[in-house]
Amino acid sequence: MSAQPEAQFPSPMSCDWAYTYPAEIMVCAPDGQILEMNRTAIRQYEREGGARMIGSNVFDHHREPATSQLRTIIARKQTTTYTTQKENRTTLVRIAPWFQEEEYAGFVLMTFELPEHLPDIVKD
Repeated sequence: MSAQPEAQFPSPMSCDWAYTYPAEIMVCAPDGQILEMNRTAIRQYEREGGARMIGSNVFDHHREPATSQLRTIIARKQTTTYTTQKENRTTLVRIAPWFQEEEYAGFVLMTFELPEHLPDIVKD
């Protein structure tokens, strides 16, 4: 008996490596419209619609106080990095602006689930 093939999603990202990257990647316009999601993000948000979230607004998928916090972060148009804790899991969140022809084009949300024991490698 052969293994079942992995569920296939159409690649909604313009970059193949980003689509298959093993972390959530969501690309948004300045107003919060979701432009692209990679496979990890699509799977992570399957209950909320997965790939059907593309074209919707990221703020519609958050409750307060998260909506206000996200609006404050993106209004600064600066990179922000923090961790969250949920169900004994730690996630690294990075929100950064992206630019098209040197004009602010929106923000990218990336999340990485961190292992329980994360090595700290010091380089001199």
